[in-house]
Amino acid sequence: MLTVTHGDVLSMTADAIVLPIDGTFVPASEQYERLLGNVARQFLRAIPEADLLEQIEAQVDLPLALGKATAVELPDARFRFAVLVSTLHHLEVLDTRAKRALARDSFSAAIRCARQAGATRIATPILQGGWRLSPDTAFAAMLESSELAQDPTTCVEVAIPDAELAAQCAALARSMGYGAS
Repeated sequence: MLTVTHGDVLSMTADAIVLPIDGTFVPASEQYERLLGNVARQFLRAIPEADLLEQIEAQVDLPLALGKATAVELPDARFRFAVLVSTLHHLEVLDTRAKRALARDSFSAAIRCARQAGATRIATPILQGGWRLSPDTAFAAMLESSELAQDPTTCVEVAIPDAELAAQCAALARSMGYGAS
C-alpha cells in the first residue's frame, strides 16, 4: 500500500525512515556527515538521540552502490530503522532515463530492505537524487516500482512538504490505483 501525505517525513509515524545518502563516498572517521543528504542532515538535528552517524559508522560497510539500500538499526529513536538509500552521487553523469531508473530502483531497494529488517510502515521523501530530477518526475518513477505490489501488508507513506505538490502526487498515485491522504 502506498499513500501520499502533505507533511514532513521526520514527523511521520513509521518503523523505518528512508534517508538518501551518497553511498559511493567512503568517509574517513569523523567525516560520515558528508555522505548524508538533506533529509538525513535534518534527521541529525531533529532526532539527536538516534546517534545516526555513530550507528552508520558501526553498522554500514561502504561503499554502497547507486540504487542500493541498507538498514541501520536505531535502538534509541522513534524510528526502529533508518533505511539508507544510495541516490546521491558525484561520480557519474546520468541522462534523464538513467535518473528515473535510479529513483525507481532505489525506491524498490529501500522497500525490500525495510521489509527484510521487519518494518511494515515506511516513511519516505521523494527520492530526487539531490535535485537531479524534478519532484513530480521522481515521484512518477517511484510509482513504477514493482515492490509496491509485492506485499499488501507493507504501508509506504511518501511525505511531501509542499501542499500543491502533495496534491498533484496524490492524484497521480490515485490514478495508478494507490491510496492518498
